[in-house]
Amino acid sequence: KADEYRKLGFGTVNILMKDGISRGASAIVTLGNARENELIVKDEASANYSFSKGTSTQDYPESLMGVIALLRQTYYDAAWYKSATDKKEFNINLEEWNRQQSVPQIFDAGGDWQKILRADKVGDEFGVQYIIKTKGDEYQRIDEIKNTKAKIITTLNFPKAFDVEDPYKAQWVSLEEMKHWELAPTNCALLAKAGIDFSITTSDLEKKDDFLSALRKSVKYGLDSSQALKALTYNPASFINVYDKVGSLETGKLANFFITSKPLFDEKCEINENWIQGKRYEIKAFDQKDIRGEYSLSIAANTPTAT
Repeated sequence: KADEYRKLGFGTVNILMKDGISRGASAIVTLGNARENELIVKDEASANYSFSKGTSTQDYPESLMGVIALLRQTYYDAAWYKSATDKKEFNINLEEWNRQQSVPQIFDAGGDWQKILRADKVGDEFGVQYIIKTKGDEYQRIDEIKNTKAKIITTLNFPKAFDVEDPYKAQWVSLEEMKHWELAPTNCALLAKAGIDFSITTSDLEKKDDFLSALRKSVKYGLDSSQALKALTYNPASFINVYDKVGSLETGKLANFFITSKPLFDEKCEINENWIQGKRYEIKAFDQKDIRGEYSLSIAANTPTAT
């Protein structure tokens, strides 16, 4: 899938097994065409959790309450195991759980804003400050979200317009759904206005090709372009402690950047080249009038999307 992400301007991604409640460690890799060992930026970048049991064949847990109970019990078991002076049994699960507490902790809250608060409450109980991945409805409880002090990974999966021409179909569209369709594109702007640190992910999009158009829509709905760039560069790199390698163009970092025909948030902007670890990947050939200087070329550093 590297080529798909390169066309969107990305040079680095945070990858994980998106399955289960405790999902283990993620890895930071670049999107170049090279041997796998040459693409790994950080082999254990974050520990990952969710409220979804995923593909597990076990009966328990069957409810959100059960998932939260299981998470809390695991934290208590791991704390007991860590403090035990006489370990008669080696438990590889608790050993790994404890070891992964030293890296950034990312919780995929999914669902709605209420699950963001539930995830934060679990973290507070055990002294863990999660980075929380959301569904893009934080604007509905922006003050409560800010009070969690959590860094946010938000999505641009905006709802599509409803077909309300047929009155029989229109009566099944709730006011809540209509308001979310109207306000979802303002979510990033309101996060920035509230002073909440956030990054933007391609995750949850039905088609990755919609990412740039959705990003430009967020800018159109009030997100400052500099904040948008920060959410795609500095923030995600700093969230997962790889800003020393990616996230900006500086001496000693990976030579990751892309070149565009116009400013990135211009609707007519095209990504022409994406350079990853100093290697050039042509996305779309330059138009001749660009080469003659009719348009000035734009350049931007690329960095991870928290996938």
